[in-house]
Amino acid sequence: MAGDRTERSRLQRWLSFATAVVPILVGVLAILSPVAFFDRVRDLVFDEYQVFSPRAWSPDEPVRIIAIDDDALAAVGQWPWPRDKLAELLRDISELGPAAIGMDIVFSEEDRLATPAILRRLPPGPERDRVEKDFAERGALDTKAFAEAIAAAPVVLSETFTNNSGAVEPPEPKINFVILGDSPVDLPPRFGRALQPLPNLSRAAKGLGGINFIPDRDMVVRRAPMVFAVGPPGKRALQPSFAQELLRVAQIDPADHTHPSPSPIVKSTGAQNESGGGGRGAIMSIRVGAAEIATEADGQARLRFSGHQAGRFLPASRILARQVPRGEIEGRIALIGVTAASANDLRSTPIDGAVPGVEIHAETIEHVLSGERLARPDYAAAAEALAALVGGLLVALIARRLRPALSGAAILCLLALAGCVSWWLFSWRSTLIDPLFPSATWLATWSSVTVAAFRRAENERRFVRAAFSRYLAPAVVERLAANPALLRLGGEEREITVLFCDARDFTTRSENLGAEGVVRFLNSLLTPLTAAVLSRDGAIDKYLGDGLMAYWNAPVDIPNHASRACEAALAIAALIPDIDRAAREAAGAAGITHAPVVVGVGINTGRAFVGNMGSEQRFDYSMVGDPVNVAARLESATKEFGAPIIVSEETRRQASGFRFVPLGAAPLKGRHSEATVHALHGVDSDPEPGFDAFLAAHVALLAAKPESPEFADALARLREFPQAARYEIFYAALAVGGPVLGGSRVKFDTG
Repeated sequence: MAGDRTERSRLQRWLSFATAVVPILVGVLAILSPVAFFDRVRDLVFDEYQVFSPRAWSPDEPVRIIAIDDDALAAVGQWPWPRDKLAELLRDISELGPAAIGMDIVFSEEDRLATPAILRRLPPGPERDRVEKDFAERGALDTKAFAEAIAAAPVVLSETFTNNSGAVEPPEPKINFVILGDSPVDLPPRFGRALQPLPNLSRAAKGLGGINFIPDRDMVVRRAPMVFAVGPPGKRALQPSFAQELLRVAQIDPADHTHPSPSPIVKSTGAQNESGGGGRGAIMSIRVGAAEIATEADGQARLRFSGHQAGRFLPASRILARQVPRGEIEGRIALIGVTAASANDLRSTPIDGAVPGVEIHAETIEHVLSGERLARPDYAAAAEALAALVGGLLVALIARRLRPALSGAAILCLLALAGCVSWWLFSWRSTLIDPLFPSATWLATWSSVTVAAFRRAENERRFVRAAFSRYLAPAVVERLAANPALLRLGGEEREITVLFCDARDFTTRSENLGAEGVVRFLNSLLTPLTAAVLSRDGAIDKYLGDGLMAYWNAPVDIPNHASRACEAALAIAALIPDIDRAAREAAGAAGITHAPVVVGVGINTGRAFVGNMGSEQRFDYSMVGDPVNVAARLESATKEFGAPIIVSEETRRQASGFRFVPLGAAPLKGRHSEATVHALHGVDSDPEPGFDAFLAAHVALLAAKPESPEFADALARLREFPQAARYEIFYAALAVGGPVLGGSRVKFDTG
């Protein structure tokens, strides 16, 4: 039994420990997990940060988009435009003095709208020959205009990388990368082949860069590749991105032919003072001239978006109509892209659901030139896991120590603090630290501990109700159930009032009634007596044959507990005539001799030790101490005193509103000192004419010596009062020297 109880206690401790630790461990493992789902959830949080605080944009930004929009298509014609029209557009832009021109269009095919291409589609014959000769004499068959326009301007053409077999392997890039650190060729997004502009166009361009975006699984573009690894395995080479090439070309000084182009510098792990953490290789940054591009490990830059800006766009039709001021283009990077709805070149960003792809290139360049460094550092996951662990332990402690309302308020403050710190890091440090998973860990820990505490409290309440509902007043049981902590396990010393009640001649009655009759009698006696105690906020400690032991002011405080015990004693005395009448009728029906039902009640108040007592196998909530023993002795003394209810001096002192009759100092069995006792006569509110005179006569009798004439006169005078009839046994004992208790007579001191 003891082993089972110890095992259950150990199991409860482990379960209590697990309710706090398991959510913390799950949260930490989720934070450190490489599962893509968790990254997607974090990205949603970071997206909301950008929505609330986008990168600031102004009309002075260094990028303009020459938009081939619906208005341009209406003015010039459907897309694709003839290359000579694009050549005209390039020349018009070049005259406005841009630092670089990027064409977000892959010219991988011949111009199907060029005059030679149209003539080839005509059926052969004299008429086609005549038309071809006429165009040749007018110079209309020249297809070099577009390539010449590209060569005459700082133009960067675009290529797209793919793994499709129809593409070609890319040629050597127009620039050479400078590598600082370990080879990064296997780190960036990898592709096997490229779809490139026609060779004559590629040769004419000052730069050539990939326009690929690598959207996340939710198809949102959050990062822009700055470099690609293109080629078959083992032969991959670094290729620049479209944005990187534009930054490079924009920094070429047309007058300095000795340094025509800055070489991009790729800094990776292994370079001085650089490490990727955890032994993993990583690209740290890419420098293009004066522009430093902070990247993540795979060479992609996480962008701080400003969102769609109408001021960023210039319609191509206005350029062709020469309606754009020079200040809008001069010194800026101009991007040419198709933004018409029919082009269907739309992407999603954290801020915008659909924007043209060319605008993301513009956002990338602006992000780099603004000096932004939006990054999720390598230590982010470890920092979040540590926050989840430390915060989770703190939350568990708070949840266990405070009430749910207070602990709930504390956890809300902690969650708010986490959100504020994360927001501050984003706004002022451009650092992405996730508050969601640590907060979710804390919330799960608080919920787990709170629910476990609630269940423990419910179990305690259920135990209290089951254990005490038969022995305590319903109001007291509910107070205990609401706060089981009032039931101090192990015990405590406190002031209590104890009541012992016992019926006389139980042995004789048992012989007459038989076993079944005894049970019926006990039920008929103890049921109303128990109700009398419980209805006055008392508690039943135990049943003692045909009696009971009750107490007040434990385990919860009962105001005026001595008075409540006296009320219960008077109620018990009032019940005895009805109980005796029912027992007499039952005895008559059974044809047996009836023994009158007489009870004695002893009440004492004092400090005792109360609590759970017994053994590991079985224990009860009870009390021990001298006040308990005195109450038992007072109940036993009712036989010698002939008074049905006897209380101690301390009970008389604390009980207000009652009438007491002094009985002297009684030598109680087992005690060295004597106890002053009183008979509980009634309550002050009951009309009882002559009680004060009776009490004065009673005190006078106690002061007289039994052998003196004064005693006989006092007794005769006392018997004139009807109240004296209750104490005839006591007066008879006084006549022979007083009641004898424990071998000694009761002493009287009225002085």
